[in-house]
Amino acid sequence: MPPGLLDLLVLAQEEHTGYAPDDPLAKVAVPLGVIILFGSVYLLLRANLGTRRGYLVLGTSLFGFLTILSLFWAFGAPGTPAATGPTSLPGQPADAYVPTWYPFAGDSLLANEPEYQFVKSYPEGFGDVPADLPKAAVDTGVTTIQTFFTSEDFDVLAFPDTWAVDEQSIRYRMAETGYPVIGVTFQETDEQLKVVPGGEEFTAFAYFDAGNPPFPSFVVFGFAVVLFVVHAMLLDRDERRERRRAAEETGETGRRPVGAAAR
Repeated sequence: MPPGLLDLLVLAQEEHTGYAPDDPLAKVAVPLGVIILFGSVYLLLRANLGTRRGYLVLGTSLFGFLTILSLFWAFGAPGTPAATGPTSLPGQPADAYVPTWYPFAGDSLLANEPEYQFVKSYPEGFGDVPADLPKAAVDTGVTTIQTFFTSEDFDVLAFPDTWAVDEQSIRYRMAETGYPVIGVTFQETDEQLKVVPGGEEFTAFAYFDAGNPPFPSFVVFGFAVVLFVVHAMLLDRDERRERRRAAEETGETGRRPVGAAAR
């Protein structure tokens, strides 16, 4: 690969914008890009096919492309993993359908709900983490718990982020809601980050919501299919109408003269 192209690929993966997400210029960037991209194509089609035909050709092509693209988003392809498309719908958080661990304390409001009161008797009622649950997923849950209770997201710092995880304390149970729940104990450490015998401990929990990553792609697919069919039908109708008008203007009916030899 040429060195210059490699540099461009590296730069493309970095953020080089001076605008905050709530900046007005940042909010108009995407709509402006869509207008310029599709507007320029529409102008070319309009110059050759007219206003209505140009729009119908553009709409049929665009929504046909989105139909195929959304299927790649949802199901993936060779070399492309599934669920690589949008992760939320308009008006929703960016991670609305992303698999997520949700931490909570043993004395939280969630722990007082009937479906989660079993955490109060931890470790009783909990078992070993199932073999079919990837260790990476459990590690992510433990890290999420530690990050939550040692960051500003939690009202009061529960414990320093230097405390160690007691690997033997990681326990698992399925809640009545159908969500897997893990419990883990964090142990006090000294300046050398070694566990202090008989030191303080803090136990917290997290439930796992698998989400539905392909769902936004399926929504895009549904809208794209409907709009593709509508635009294709309108385009076909417009072409038929033009052929009829052309036949009427030239006096051609499409019928052969009487007595003409069949070809």
